[in-house]
Amino acid sequence: MASTSPLTAAPAVTSAPETGFPAAESAADGRWLYRVLSFAAELRGSLSTSDLYALVASKLPELAGVDDVSIETVVDERRQMTAPAPTANAAARHPVLDAPGEWATFPLTGGTGVVGVLRVGIGERPLSASSRRTLATVAPLVGEAVSTAQKIEKLRELSTVDSMTGCATRQEGLDRLRAELKRAHRASQQVAVLLLDLDYFKTINDRYGHQCGDFVLASIGRTIMQTLRVSDVRCRWGGEEFLVALPDTGLDQARRAALTLARRVAGTVTDYESARIQVTTSIGVTINAPGEDDPEPILVRADAALYRAKADGRNCIRTLLADGASTASTATSPPPPLPFRDRRNPDRSDRRYPPGPGRRTSDAGPGNDGPPGGHRPGV
Repeated sequence: MASTSPLTAAPAVTSAPETGFPAAESAADGRWLYRVLSFAAELRGSLSTSDLYALVASKLPELAGVDDVSIETVVDERRQMTAPAPTANAAARHPVLDAPGEWATFPLTGGTGVVGVLRVGIGERPLSASSRRTLATVAPLVGEAVSTAQKIEKLRELSTVDSMTGCATRQEGLDRLRAELKRAHRASQQVAVLLLDLDYFKTINDRYGHQCGDFVLASIGRTIMQTLRVSDVRCRWGGEEFLVALPDTGLDQARRAALTLARRVAGTVTDYESARIQVTTSIGVTINAPGEDDPEPILVRADAALYRAKADGRNCIRTLLADGASTASTATSPPPPLPFRDRRNPDRSDRRYPPGPGRRTSDAGPGNDGPPGGHRPGV
């Protein structure tokens, strides 16, 4: 058999180790896999949905070799959509309603099921096999990242918002107050701090139950959230107490704001079963002194002013400043008594013993208004 000269032999096809693919194809697969893994790493680093959507809009078209990409997600009943960034000569448009055409869709799966859909426009340039492969690979990764970002945002919201009143939590309110004081110190501005305490709130819990008290707190929380400016800090300080911080606010403005809050709280009606409930509030007001950016002494003054308001009969506003000066504000009008149904008679001296048969109203003892211990006639 004639031997083949090495100079005339056909070139051998070199295969990548353990893959069976030609070396050129294996190298291309390696580059593709590296780009996908890099994109996946960036997805995992996006802890907010806004950052995540911006990453998808900026990186996915180049990675998949497409021009028009949008995603729509629904997680915990929250619907969000991204659209391609507008060009210099075009305004932002809805990816579907404002751009009729043909779309290829890929489900975004995450958590326990489908959380959204990834859309790619295919009107002018149909998807290539490599583009479909890339999009089908990254779609589940995007879905998991969206689900994770939504959960993180929900946890962040739970940690900063009081679920009952809708106001900020105590820690969030304190952090925002501290930030406002530092900003005011740099800008040589004032910050007003108000402490509100609902008057005789314990009687609501005692008479109607704690569930009714929760309803009242929710109503008052909504009223406080809907009052004043967007930039003002409103937080549930604890129990039936609320903290309000008013940036760039002097003493006269703070008093007017406190009076507005007191009147709106007094005008808030909570319907619970057959009862209609209104409460008033006592308010302590203070202002940060020039250069004062520590919230602790400011809160101490606001609390002392609130204590004076409660000691002066409640349903009023008291002010205490850093120099020790204090003022009294006119009390708001108490809410008018509203009718309610109650099978118990609150005027009876002892309501534990209902009247029994064979008793005269003049008899003392169980079943009448007198103290227990009376005798039953004929016994």
